[in-house]
Amino acid sequence: MLREALLGLLLGTFTGITPGIHVNTLASLLRGFGLSAVVLFAMGLTHTFLDAIPSTFLGVPDEGTALGVLPAHRLVLGGKGLEVVRIALIASFLAVIFFLPLVPIYLRLAPLYRPAFGKFAVLLLILLLVFTERGVKKIYALFVILLSGILGLFILSLPLNEPFYVLFTGFFGVPVIVSSLLAGTKRVEPGSPELEITPKGLVLFSFLGTLFGMLASLLPAFTASQAALLGSFISRDERSFLTIVYSVNTANFLFAFLNFLETGRERNGVVTLMEPLSVKALPAFLLVALFVGLAVLLYGEPLARFLAGALSRLPYRFINLTVLAFLVLLAFIFDGLPGLFALTASSIVGYLTVLLGVKRTVCMSSLMLPVLLR
Repeated sequence: MLREALLGLLLGTFTGITPGIHVNTLASLLRGFGLSAVVLFAMGLTHTFLDAIPSTFLGVPDEGTALGVLPAHRLVLGGKGLEVVRIALIASFLAVIFFLPLVPIYLRLAPLYRPAFGKFAVLLLILLLVFTERGVKKIYALFVILLSGILGLFILSLPLNEPFYVLFTGFFGVPVIVSSLLAGTKRVEPGSPELEITPKGLVLFSFLGTLFGMLASLLPAFTASQAALLGSFISRDERSFLTIVYSVNTANFLFAFLNFLETGRERNGVVTLMEPLSVKALPAFLLVALFVGLAVLLYGEPLARFLAGALSRLPYRFINLTVLAFLVLLAFIFDGLPGLFALTASSIVGYLTVLLGVKRTVCMSSLMLPVLLR
């Protein structure tokens, strides 16, 4: 089991630090190699710890951390990139710890799910997105919600291999990179990893993120990103919001796996590749979760420091242009010309939020509207 966990760590580290490569994509490519459930579990969990690195320093979003791209990028420009990574690692590890005592409660709740629960939660989120804006921005927010919702309906109906890649990269990644290019930022230093959020705040918001992640795994209509969106309404600042985003990401993965053990429901791409398992296998996977969490907590920050140090030696404009070209190339590799058109459309809508001055989170309606109309 240790050998399998180490292999999962290695593969999850690769996907976590590589921009645009999701763990589900690599797991699908390796389907023919017969990876065990332990390898896939360790791989997916490791990815949730480390996917903050490319989203922080390169502005490349992952489905679980898309909402954290903009606040993380602002902190990077202020020389606080390594602090963001430390927040991500600690928040993810705390999510593993908080997951353990919540297991018995979750096992009772999982079988009670009804589709109406998810739709109600999504409708409530849409209303919050509109009415938390001020003045005329309520109208702007409603306009972008409808626009991104229609775009989501269209893109998700296409036979694309990676529809979520083009959606989230266009909404959250490309606008950040374009804004950086227009701002003319020359170089960005990794900065100090010293935390400016209190230990109490880190623990509190990690616990809230864990609860939101648990909720997201219970309601398939309610994604991890939408659960993190709840955090935008209760967080105090960028650091507390990022703590929620990163803990939601890890907790959602863990609880989705637990749901799979208890009910057989497949709540994420990794578990769809696993052989059927029973809840009796849970103790072994809890040990793997603790092992993975401790391991990534130890090497994640030195790895981020090395990568950020290498990037800081390059002109930031060159990095942005290279990453932008890489994202466009990936869209073409994944889905050809339809992928490029979908990426362009979602990028236009994403940048529209910048021009209108509304929260980028309204773009999450690209997933919400399809849920409501399903």
